Amino acid sequence: MLSFQGKKMKKIGLVTVVFLSTRFLFAEDLASSLERADKLELQGETESAIRVLKEADASSPDNGQVEKRLSRLYARRIQEISDQAEKKTDATLAVELGKKAVAQLPNDSQAHVGLAAAYGQLCWFVDERTRVEYSKSIYQEANKGLALDPNSDYGHLVLARWNFEMATLNPVLKGVAEFVYGQFPPASTQAAIANFKEAIALAPERVIHHAEYAKALEALGEKEKAREEWTKVTELKPVDAQDRLYQRIAAEHLHQKAPGEAARS
Repeated sequence: MLSFQGKKMKKIGLVTVVFLSTRFLFAEDLASSLERADKLELQGETESAIRVLKEADASSPDNGQVEKRLSRLYARRIQEISDQAEKKTDATLAVELGKKAVAQLPNDSQAHVGLAAAYGQLCWFVDERTRVEYSKSIYQEANKGLALDPNSDYGHLVLARWNFEMATLNPVLKGVAEFVYGQFPPASTQAAIANFKEAIALAPERVIHHAEYAKALEALGEKEKAREEWTKVTELKPVDAQDRLYQRIAAEHLHQKAPGEAARS
């Protein structure tokens, strides 16, 4: 017969096995959930992906990989809903989750770029001074993401937008920006164009890169080049509601007469 000590050790061993087995199953379930959410996201199924990740968050709270994805998806869902209060709620959630993600995943490029993009979405729902303050976080997080992964196409897109917005700020806001930043980071439309082109070179199939580049070209008066990008937008395969919105905008721009056509008609 087993001694008391032997029985005790056997019980401890069984508890350890059960504990390790449970941890393994939780890890396996989490990995499966993340993979399923990623597939749904790539298919443009934003709501379904969020639902899967919220279930994963319930069983594995405060997980950086879950929070990173949820932040990205809430920022994306803003384009799929119309209620302004809901949009602001999603943008705020995206920033909060993005902050948690970078705290837990400081060396994850996607986490930093996602937080930068989330701040960019929240900028639409705050006053001008707060927008300038958030732009500092956009700049910092985008650059951290690119330092970790120079081939992040979204990182280049976010930095392109930042450069363009900062380079075209009105004088009053620029004064506020210089007060917030101290030494104002260099920003120019040339740098914005370079970042747009880099984002497109890294991921030419992404609708958003061509659409945002087209918008910048139009603002700079480069109408012909802008039409070329809008045309590309209509030719690419849309993935989600945001892509389809960009394609509707592209169609509207292309239905307008091109420079030179008006003169000939």
